[in-house]
Amino acid sequence: MRILITGATGLLGKEIGKVLAEKGHELLAVSRNLTKAREVLPFPCEIVVGDLNDGPLKDPRLKTVEAVINLMGETVVERWNEEKKERIYNSRVVATRNLIASLPADAKVFVSGSAIGYYGDCGSEFLYEEHSPGKDFLAKLCVDWEAEAGKAPGRKVFIRTGLVLSRHGGALDEMLFPFRAGVGGVLGEGQQWMSWIHIKDIVGLFVFALENPKAQGAINGCAPFPVTNKEFSQTLAEAVGRSLGPSVPHMILKLIYGETADVILSSIRGSAEKAEALGYQFHFSELKEALNEICAPFKAGEDVFLAEQFLPEPPEKVFPFFQDANNLEKITPPTLNFQIEKISSPEITQGTLIDYRLKIHGVPARWKTEIDEWQPPYKFVDTQRFGPYRFWHHTHEFRPFCGGTLMVDRVRYRLPLGYLGWVLGAKFVKKDVQNIFSFRRKYISTLSSYE
Repeated sequence: MRILITGATGLLGKEIGKVLAEKGHELLAVSRNLTKAREVLPFPCEIVVGDLNDGPLKDPRLKTVEAVINLMGETVVERWNEEKKERIYNSRVVATRNLIASLPADAKVFVSGSAIGYYGDCGSEFLYEEHSPGKDFLAKLCVDWEAEAGKAPGRKVFIRTGLVLSRHGGALDEMLFPFRAGVGGVLGEGQQWMSWIHIKDIVGLFVFALENPKAQGAINGCAPFPVTNKEFSQTLAEAVGRSLGPSVPHMILKLIYGETADVILSSIRGSAEKAEALGYQFHFSELKEALNEICAPFKAGEDVFLAEQFLPEPPEKVFPFFQDANNLEKITPPTLNFQIEKISSPEITQGTLIDYRLKIHGVPARWKTEIDEWQPPYKFVDTQRFGPYRFWHHTHEFRPFCGGTLMVDRVRYRLPLGYLGWVLGAKFVKKDVQNIFSFRRKYISTLSSYE
């Protein structure tokens, strides 16, 4: 099918797009920024440039769309004011209205995001899809969002997504620092129910809803066993190998988040019975299993960074560019003053040692790395033997994917000075690593060839 994805550059959009592309679907993505989309989308697709907040799009390619995955929307979990609430509302309700006006009348399927916040605060009651909506801002937003999505042509499905658990991005990413630091604690009294779902399952559920003709209307996007915030907090602390910190009173959350604090403390105990009855099989039903899988590197004291980029050429054509050590200077931000001083062999191979010098925030540093795995044209690994990190292990993968290459950079690293070094430097180093790979993706996206 020809499938249009909105919100394709977000956490869910990128993962859903990869699955659909691998299944052989033709994909289109709406993006306000063509350059950014080309840099960050990890799957092949046609990019329709436009802003659905401003009105329907006139691109003729949209008239060939057969199905839609609608994921667009401003971030919700931050302090609200009236202007922010208007942007949140328009980015979902108004933009969905404009999206539908851009589609052909014979489109077959429309799978739209929604949120488990549809139900509002309902205590310990199990919440099924036919339950009445809540009265707060988020609940009313979901009601209007689903109402607009319900005007789409063809079969309609609304996934009321719970708290998505992922190692890279999303709400859990914000929680990890305090819990890894040993100060993460229960929110309020901790008796409020949390409806959660592993990233693999929410992606699977969207794809399942797209492909299964029996999927209709609202479906709760949450795992079968929701937990209280107290249980969630304790399980997360154990998963990262720390003790539970002090609880955070409602008053403190109110000072930080304002009105949003009431949403954070809402008790929503969503049921997954409809998804299971339709035939969806969850990969992660229990919270402990999900968090242990996500947090395994963190419990070992490591940080993990992941970057993916789709390149239209096969690995055999892409790999030679990265085989040339001198190109490392080209794909490194100029602010690092990165220079190669010595290479131990004429050609890079397993066991090659490379000496660099660079500046980190203006401070000179030296770095020696060893190529300890070399599998051209699909993979190589470099490990720091001497340098600013306590440990640095960078896996470069070049996977054959949809006629091109899915380039995957996975970095595992530890900071010096143990716990103290991590607490003081983790956020700064994470941002630095993100900036380095953002520059790299941007540079690579501009290449017309890889020779």
